[in-house]
Amino acid sequence: MKLRNQILTSSLILLSAIVFIFPSRGASAPFRFSNHARQQNVPCVFDNFVWFKDQEIIDEIRKDLPSFNGAAPESGDSVSKILTALERLLKKKGLPSQVEYLFSSGNGFQYRPEHVFTARDAKVPVCKVVYQNSVPALDPELQQAAQKLVKKDYSKTVAKIFAEADVVQVYSKNGYLRAVARLVAAELDQSCKNNVAVRVAVEPGAAYVWNKAVWTGAQAMSSQALDAVLAMKTGEPANGQKIDAGLGAVIRAYGKQGYATLQFTPTPDFDDANKRMSLNVTIVEGPQFRMGNLSVLGLTDNGAKMFKELWQIKPGELYDATYLGEFLKRLVDTGGVPADQIDRIKTQVKPDKQKLTVDVAIDFNAKS
Repeated sequence: MKLRNQILTSSLILLSAIVFIFPSRGASAPFRFSNHARQQNVPCVFDNFVWFKDQEIIDEIRKDLPSFNGAAPESGDSVSKILTALERLLKKKGLPSQVEYLFSSGNGFQYRPEHVFTARDAKVPVCKVVYQNSVPALDPELQQAAQKLVKKDYSKTVAKIFAEADVVQVYSKNGYLRAVARLVAAELDQSCKNNVAVRVAVEPGAAYVWNKAVWTGAQAMSSQALDAVLAMKTGEPANGQKIDAGLGAVIRAYGKQGYATLQFTPTPDFDDANKRMSLNVTIVEGPQFRMGNLSVLGLTDNGAKMFKELWQIKPGELYDATYLGEFLKRLVDTGGVPADQIDRIKTQVKPDKQKLTVDVAIDFNAKS
């Protein structure tokens, strides 16, 4: 399958975008929301039922739900019938029979619902992770990554995320930008005291080296300056993590210059014949913004005044979109705000596209 290009549009007002420019083949593109108002069947995940084959579970559930095929409606009595069948199956095996249920709606970017069933007290740890079709040179890194699972209680949900995210990150870091990994099995292994052996299948694809970045639409920064911030050198491995970090640095460099509504679209270009990778980056800079008003809520008048004196961007100066986060971090580092209280502070950044100013509000009274 061809790699699908992903478009990233970043608002530097928040600087909260994470750059993922190399979605896996077959992966769902983020920022796509589905209309799920209509009742639909939802896949069932049996999170740690490693004592049974999938067909055993299905056959047991069909005693109560004859038409069961691995999915159940979002609402209704199907879930309770599945719980009854699973508890009965565990009792037959002589295992603790309490089953927990969770409805999962997805990963925050896409509505991807699942009915998740977990055997509550019948826990079995992972003893090893076996990689199929892996690149031998990456085995030490892959085994290091596997420590996230080893000696922890097995969870199909966690293992699936590990395969699709952590394993792919190891490959991406080493230039395998189109690598795909998936959980294929989790079985009791007699060689490690009947604990769980997790099997992950990998499709590494080619390892690429970095060619160049092509910048379109940049006016405030030259191509040479952008290359320097990106910090990628022609001929070095196309380290996906380093590229993402470099793109984040470019976004921050623009943010420091007041470009608070920057639109940023990186598109990878793979030269498969030469195993080289370039990046076409389209930039819409937008106008420069200046600092507007700073509001401080939840402090005494004297406290608010002292706080505003610490804030170094004065009204009318270029707005630095990275400053708010750095400012709050510095408050924690210097003891001005206890680290366990930082999440209680609510911040609001409001750009005015007419005045080209940014107002910042910091509320110390926010509820946790």
